Amino acid sequence: MRLVKWPVIASCLIAALPACADEGLESADLPIVLTASRMRQPLAEAPAAVTVIDRDMIEHSGVRQIADLLRFVPGTVVGYNDGNWPVVTLRGMTGTFASGVQVLVDGVSIYSPVFGGMLWAEIPLSLGDIERIEVVRGPNAASYGANSFQGVINIITRDPVAENATELLANIGGLGIRDETLRFTAGQGGWRYRATLGQRSDDGFASRPDSMRLSYANLKMDYRVSARDSIGMSLRGADKNKQIGEFNPIDPQNQAHPQTGGSLEFQTRWSHAESTDNEWWVQYYHQQFKQSDHLLMDLRALYALVPPLAPLVPFLPPVPFVLEQDYSTWRDGLELQSNSRWSEHLRTVWGAEVRRDAARSGRLFATHEEKTQFLTRAFGNVEWTFADQWMLHSGAMFEHNTFASSGWSPRVALIHEIAPGHSLRASVSSARRTPSMYEKISNYGFSFPLPPLPGLPASISYPIVADSGKVDSERVRSGELGYVFSIPEAALGGDVRWFCDRYTGLISFQGQVKFVKGGDAVNLDKAKTTGVDLTLQWQPLTDTHVRLAAAHTETTSGDDGSEYSTSVPRDTLSLLLSHSFLDGWEASANYQRVSAMFWIDSGQKKKSMPAIDHLNIRLAKRINFGEYRGEIAGVMQNVLSHYRDYYLGSTAGTPDNVARRVAFLQVKIIH
Repeated sequence: MRLVKWPVIASCLIAALPACADEGLESADLPIVLTASRMRQPLAEAPAAVTVIDRDMIEHSGVRQIADLLRFVPGTVVGYNDGNWPVVTLRGMTGTFASGVQVLVDGVSIYSPVFGGMLWAEIPLSLGDIERIEVVRGPNAASYGANSFQGVINIITRDPVAENATELLANIGGLGIRDETLRFTAGQGGWRYRATLGQRSDDGFASRPDSMRLSYANLKMDYRVSARDSIGMSLRGADKNKQIGEFNPIDPQNQAHPQTGGSLEFQTRWSHAESTDNEWWVQYYHQQFKQSDHLLMDLRALYALVPPLAPLVPFLPPVPFVLEQDYSTWRDGLELQSNSRWSEHLRTVWGAEVRRDAARSGRLFATHEEKTQFLTRAFGNVEWTFADQWMLHSGAMFEHNTFASSGWSPRVALIHEIAPGHSLRASVSSARRTPSMYEKISNYGFSFPLPPLPGLPASISYPIVADSGKVDSERVRSGELGYVFSIPEAALGGDVRWFCDRYTGLISFQGQVKFVKGGDAVNLDKAKTTGVDLTLQWQPLTDTHVRLAAAHTETTSGDDGSEYSTSVPRDTLSLLLSHSFLDGWEASANYQRVSAMFWIDSGQKKKSMPAIDHLNIRLAKRINFGEYRGEIAGVMQNVLSHYRDYYLGSTAGTPDNVARRVAFLQVKIIH
């Protein structure tokens, strides 16, 4: 009974509201989604629960980072390892790199080959480049394979338009916020394209040196070859300059110092469409990333930790040493997909992909040789309407990966339309998460030279991770019951989901090496999560929108290697309220609450993060003057004052990340 709490009660109460909406309101028709099964389908017919973050939500959110938009998804936690290092998890059970979430841009995976997670702050897109974000709330390996372990986040960018338009956007405010974006869209003949140039910068948390400037550019082009054939191309790149470390480090290896890097992504796709449900495409994509991290340190600070040398430290001259922590990654992939409608009642999609990931790092792998990982996979999904109001989804993905054993990830979902606008869904699936390079082949540590004194070795080593390569994929078996509803007369829609996920072979690092927890990655833990989540969209008045997302989760785990049982927040709540007034005025409030939780690698064992209450408010005015139109908005984030956020530190003296109240001005001009 503990799980039948306020999410279900709230859903029932709101669904029972009378038809109080004004006449002429927008309907509560549910959106068309692409990510659940790789087919275009109404949300009520999708084989999984999907949350859609649309343009209206993006514009009223009052956020600057893509990661912060994910707060609108039930069960999602967004933390900041530092002021420009967002961490996103769809449920918890993770640390700095949330490797159980598959992240896509226009259907192409962009997570890190080395660490398996996402560098959210370094995605070379502005919020204005995004059409919508589709989030599958639960395992979806049948459609997107390994890493679709706890869910899928698909960032879908805006299509180029045929009209010529130039758009300028800027944010300026406290904590060093300085954002500028210039976007140009045009079309001529069969060509359409959108080009964006921008930079995003701020000073991060006041408690640590974490300022960052990201300069980025992206280009998206479409060319209509014929009535049935088209070519699409995307090119994205970014360059970052960031500060990391601590102002007053206890650990000399964590001094404040600069970190630089850059990324380049390319994607091209040939599409042939006979109709909406009969098309095929083939695409190639390339991604590369490089990070440079050089710390100039005085080895005397480390000598003080070595008993034979500690008494001599006051008499030694400075011993400069450069600690290099660079790494580079590459990814190349070729993918084919075919969608077919065989009859009014039967649709299929199938495809295959081959991918090569590569990385190079003298620090992470103890060699400058290139390390590679190869992935091949094939998938298929079937949608069959076998009776009136009854639909069956069945699909599977087969994968072969050089880092893990081969295997299938199946899913079966049964959907019943109990009444117009009301559907029930029952599904079972399994998924896996392939170990990252860091978990599979890392040989990570530090070695420092010692003074040439009798009885001392030439150097001393601090090993952190030395993988044996025996670790295999994590696995999950998932079951869920869902209810999707649309009540147009009340301008109300949404969904409720009950789920039970059983995880086995969860990866932990076993062994204690020197001052840092590390050793060998092993499949050690198992866990069980059960819960209920919901999303609601309601338009009580013509110009008023209410969006609610909530989740309640219970987690049990043996915690043999990591503290999974305390890493999942029991309750999350998100509420977005927006209203349009007369004369072009708009106001919105964006509130999130996350109950207490523990980030697995937060640096201090089982020291949980207190509950967070986060509120943003935004007031905007649309303007028109001649050929120009635009908007001016004032935004205040963290209105409820400061709170402690995610932190990562190897010692008890690591300062907390404190998110403070900040205000900034948004300006948008379109010509």
